[in-house]
Amino acid sequence: MDLNRWSVNGSWSLFLRWQSPLSQALTIVGIVLSAWLVGQSIWLILQPKPSLTLWASTAVPPVSSPSRLNIQSLQNSELFGRYTVQTASPVTTVVKVDAPPTRLNLTLVGVVASTDQPRSLAVIANRGQQNTYGLNEEIEGTRAVLKAVFVDRVIIDNSGRDETLMLEGRDYQTSTIQTLERPVAVNSSVEDKLTAIRDEINRSPQEVFKYVSLSQVKQDESVIGYRVSPGKDPALFEAVGLQAGDIAIQLNGLDLTDPSVMTQVFESVSDLTELNLTVERDGQSHDIYIQF
Repeated sequence: MDLNRWSVNGSWSLFLRWQSPLSQALTIVGIVLSAWLVGQSIWLILQPKPSLTLWASTAVPPVSSPSRLNIQSLQNSELFGRYTVQTASPVTTVVKVDAPPTRLNLTLVGVVASTDQPRSLAVIANRGQQNTYGLNEEIEGTRAVLKAVFVDRVIIDNSGRDETLMLEGRDYQTSTIQTLERPVAVNSSVEDKLTAIRDEINRSPQEVFKYVSLSQVKQDESVIGYRVSPGKDPALFEAVGLQAGDIAIQLNGLDLTDPSVMTQVFESVSDLTELNLTVERDGQSHDIYIQF
């Protein structure tokens, strides 16, 4: 027994003798940590397990859509008063039928007079340029405006002054509304006839050549154009401002002095919706427009 105690004490003394103070400190720390870890392990084993609560979603009540605001009563309250549609009063244009003749160098080539004046038209030439005008349209090259159309004359407003332009070939004479009312009433039948002609041409464009005839004109074996003349009914011929003896030199931009052009025109006539004729008359060119 004494021998064993001596052996242990001797060994421990020998161990302490050879160990440095740092080694001793590390050894003590290691022993303490080991003891702590063992204690924690025993505690975890002996500690009762906590009960787990299952997660459940909470039902959210649906959000009711907000009720629409009723603004009908507000709209009907007429905060700014009741709106009333303002009807423009018709403007009456006074036409001086017996106006003095105009001094403008204009030529009234043709008229389409109607009992409904806004539908009336006038074909007026100025310096060789011929155009069709409706009421209140300014005559090209002047400041005059077409004001009224009658069967033998038109009234133009030239800088605020009413003036008369007589139909070409007619002499100026004073007139009254009473004497002009009868021709206008009679001319309504001409207007109806023109409407019927245009409807016929609209259905079958080639029918236009029944009302406006074209005959080739040559000079020194060269084609210089086509002489125009009225067909079975002169109403359309006269209404657009054509005159017998006019020589057509262009049709819808095509040169009629080219003999092959008329073949092209007849082949495409069913697709035409209008005719733009350029004619020569007394050495001057005039443009004639015929709409179907």
